[in-house]
Amino acid sequence: MSNINLLPWRDSVRARQKKQFLVTLAVAALATVGLMLLGNGWIHRQIAQQQERNQFLQTEAVKLDQVLGEIRHIKEQRIQLLERMRLIDAFQQRRNFSVKLFNQMPELVPPGVYLSSMNVAANRIDVVGKTEAYTRVANMIRQIEDTGWLGEPRISSIFASDVQPIALSQFSMLFQVREPTPGEMQ
Repeated sequence: MSNINLLPWRDSVRARQKKQFLVTLAVAALATVGLMLLGNGWIHRQIAQQQERNQFLQTEAVKLDQVLGEIRHIKEQRIQLLERMRLIDAFQQRRNFSVKLFNQMPELVPPGVYLSSMNVAANRIDVVGKTEAYTRVANMIRQIEDTGWLGEPRISSIFASDVQPIALSQFSMLFQVREPTPGEMQ
């Protein structure tokens, strides 16, 4: 057996194993590169889709900001309109005030009380007059309190005057006009 030379056969097996190893290595390298390219492409697609979503969200956010700006503007207009409506309502309430006041004054002023001046400023009415007796001014105060729309009557001053032929006392009174409640507004 020593005559058998196994080197060429071993060399051919080694060459075949080496060739098979290189082919397997090349296939594995190609498969790895292919998988890396597929993974890279998938990741780039995912990034592109997310960027599209982000862009869509940004455009929608801009649209919502515009809508919110319009809503804010509409709320400001609403507040201005409500303020105008309150002002118009106040003017409507004050429009008939003098007529109502002068229509009710004969009922408020008892006999023996004579008014010489009446000054209306905002919600305050100043009255200056003369009276035959203090009790008549007290009756006038009670009648003012009973009206419901006039209140807080106060005597500023009352004093006797020396005017002849009848001795009358001079007085000064002020009272407030009450704001009507929503049920009283007409």
